[in-house]
Amino acid sequence: MATVMMKTQPASARMPARMPRIGVRSLIFDLLSWLADAQSRASSRYELRDLDARQLRDVGLTRAELDRAFGPTFWMIR
Repeated sequence: MATVMMKTQPASARMPARMPRIGVRSLIFDLLSWLADAQSRASSRYELRDLDARQLRDVGLTRAELDRAFGPTFWMIR
């Protein structure tokens, strides 16, 4: 009866020490997650802009504060 011996390498020899690989699925998931967050933030901004003065007072904001916070974005500034 023959015995078969398998050579095993320590884990450090099998996998070189370097940064972990980021898979395509992970990148796609991160991108979709970022887009969903951006859409949610934009939706909130649009809802706040549609509030009248009384509703803004109820949440403790003024129109001037909204205009300052939601002013031109970085690509609109010259």
